[in-house]
Amino acid sequence: MSLVICSNQDSDATSERQKSSIYEAWSFKNQLTSTYKIPAESQVALQSCKVNIDGRVVASQANSKFYQYFGTKLDLDGTTSPQIDNTTSYPVLTSAVGMTERNIKELSSEDFANTLQSGLRETTFHPNQKKQTTVDVLRNASNLDFLGYKITYNQTNASTNNVPADNALTQYYSTEAGYEPDGDGNFSYTGGVFTRTGGTAEPLSAVGISPELPMSLTNGELVVNISGTSGRANASGVPWVVGLSRYLNNTNDDGYYYPPYADYPEADLGLEDLDIFCDFAVARNAADELICFHSMWKGDYIEPVEVDYWRNASSYFAGGDRFDMNGSDLEEVRFTANGENMKAEIYDNASGAWRVITEYKSTEPVTSYFKPIAQTNWCLHPVLAVGFTQTTPGGPITNASCSLRITKFNAASWVTDYDPTTMFKGGWYETLELANKLSLCRQVDKRAILTYNNTESYTPIGLNASNKVDYDNVLVLLPSEIYTQTPEANAKELLGYNRSIVDTPTSEPFPGNQIFQSDFAPSIVSSLSLFVRLDNFNQSVKNARVGNQSKILAHLTELETTTGRQTYEPSNLVWLDLGNPSEISVTEFGISFCYVNEQYATVLTGQSIVCLYFRKKPKDLM
Repeated sequence: MSLVICSNQDSDATSERQKSSIYEAWSFKNQLTSTYKIPAESQVALQSCKVNIDGRVVASQANSKFYQYFGTKLDLDGTTSPQIDNTTSYPVLTSAVGMTERNIKELSSEDFANTLQSGLRETTFHPNQKKQTTVDVLRNASNLDFLGYKITYNQTNASTNNVPADNALTQYYSTEAGYEPDGDGNFSYTGGVFTRTGGTAEPLSAVGISPELPMSLTNGELVVNISGTSGRANASGVPWVVGLSRYLNNTNDDGYYYPPYADYPEADLGLEDLDIFCDFAVARNAADELICFHSMWKGDYIEPVEVDYWRNASSYFAGGDRFDMNGSDLEEVRFTANGENMKAEIYDNASGAWRVITEYKSTEPVTSYFKPIAQTNWCLHPVLAVGFTQTTPGGPITNASCSLRITKFNAASWVTDYDPTTMFKGGWYETLELANKLSLCRQVDKRAILTYNNTESYTPIGLNASNKVDYDNVLVLLPSEIYTQTPEANAKELLGYNRSIVDTPTSEPFPGNQIFQSDFAPSIVSSLSLFVRLDNFNQSVKNARVGNQSKILAHLTELETTTGRQTYEPSNLVWLDLGNPSEISVTEFGISFCYVNEQYATVLTGQSIVCLYFRKKPKDLM
């Protein structure tokens, strides 16, 4: 039996990380001045080791997942309203190290705060809250003692006109022949003007959506000219649609831009070739009637459902039935979004006044106003559609080049990297569509308060005194039966909270600005296991976590909840066969420290010492 002592340096005096060195505290080599002989059929064991653990935060998906919820705060007794199905929101899985990060992160408290901020922002999907959340390290009055983290949730109610840029609209009808993705086949979009260019031979409806930016949900407006010098569709009497929709990356099984759990029944909307998906829409149909519709749950699907605006006493068109647009001088359509409320108006050029088509009123029938804006359609994009007329069915196309013009769009201009075609860059629906997890969106879209002819009383959430959406922020740090479904939450200790559901902010300087502070200083001790490896020998070890052979020599069981200078000596030596049928000559020893995923444990600094025992395998084991 013989003992070999390995070390990266002579003392702890040198703690500087030399990134190009072969003598790192977590990975080093010792070269011998003479050859060391190991007999055939030998074994090795860890006799002891010494390390310095520097106290950085060690985070991975194993301890950093939680859910953030933005909506109506739930009653925690589980019986009193509101419960999750009485809201339009859903908890969103978040990771302090980022949703796509698979490595273990070793970070200072300041770096961890920055990483946590990025993780929160990555999974923030409400347009008015995107890029607004900040995370700071919480310290005492002397700015010395670490107390945890301060998460500040904020919203913006900025309102800037961002008419989509030239050529920004993409085709939003189908994948049939003639409908190219960029719309070159049947429409153009320049200077805010959307024009059907399909000609008189092809019966192709022009439908486009702008993926550039979503609408602000605090006094957000979309204004579209339908009958001016550059918006000739209404004056020409062709069918048109002005709407707002979640962005759909994929088409359904029939090749149309509809969610996979949506349907287009033979509804009596009279839209014919403009049977498009919109969450909210105002249109002129083939019978020259003003119609208003939204996509909501009806039966087994989400589908276009007409809004009976004429039954709403707040509507200018109350009484009677659908308004006949022939001979009217209606010039612009305007949508206004505030919180969960969507209002539609139309400009009467003859009287010089905006006329309400529909808006929420608690005293009016639920079928007479728009559904609440829900988490599935927080990010709303302008949709424009222009049809054509035919004197006889299947006959020549007339009014083939009509247009609509966007004159105002209050978009979330503060989101500089918005992209609904990339996961975590767009809205909640868009991200889950790309992740193939639309079952969660389906659960929200089919809630009773969002279904056709809903009989449950629900008051859409509006704006607070700060002119921001009147929602609450909630952190779900461990799995909850109230905030369902949150099975992966595990970040309670890492973030420093006594409660698994944190639904009351530490402070709220003004409505919409909610601050959450750790209840206690989270331990900076790693909760992840450390292992030592003997890298240049053939000991027989299988790491089932990564699924292959490993060079791990021992599990450092007593170093998992410590910081500073530590020594470890196993109470029982575990001998590993080297698998050497003949004598081997050794000129160097390679030592490294890792986590269970075999990633270097770079939380080690200063001097590391590893003492190895070598022996010939006992005869009774041969």
